[in-house]
Amino acid sequence: MSVATIIWLVVGIIIAIALGILGKSWIGIYNKFQYWITRAQRKFADVDVIMQERLDNVHALAQIAKKYDVHEYKALRDVIEARSRWTKDTDLNEKVKLASEVENNYLKLQAVFERYPVLKADQMHISLMERDSEVERRLRKTRLEYNQVAQRYNERTRRFPRNVVARVHNFKELDYLTFEGQETYEPREIFED
Repeated sequence: MSVATIIWLVVGIIIAIALGILGKSWIGIYNKFQYWITRAQRKFADVDVIMQERLDNVHALAQIAKKYDVHEYKALRDVIEARSRWTKDTDLNEKVKLASEVENNYLKLQAVFERYPVLKADQMHISLMERDSEVERRLRKTRLEYNQVAQRYNERTRRFPRNVVARVHNFKELDYLTFEGQETYEPREIFED
């Protein structure tokens, strides 16, 4: 065997070892992304269940307002449109935006009830508002949990060398779930693995 052949053999072995180590690291990073995105989807599924309850409440409020023939058609129409778009299969970031829209429509509908005392005094409205405070509490809790998971995932998409893997495999940052009129979750950078 010649010296050139031995050199090429050694270089080949070094390259194979380096690729093996890099490949193993790449796979580990990729699997961690899969773990965090799955966790975010699971946390948003909890939000989804509660938002469905909220949508049912909003729809019931819209029906009460309609029963009294209130001429707030835009608020009613927005509620109905948001409810129909929620049930469509969309990606996680689109659902997050839609959740904020549902909450905004909820606030608009509440304003309708504030302007019309007869609606506000309706027994069904009173019952829905009592039920809604529990929904609100659960929604606040699950929104916080989702945002914490989204923060951990987003941090991974920004830091080297994970950001390279994220770009190659199209792992995009997740939107935070925020609602107008509620305290917001301000994520702070944490540097954990």
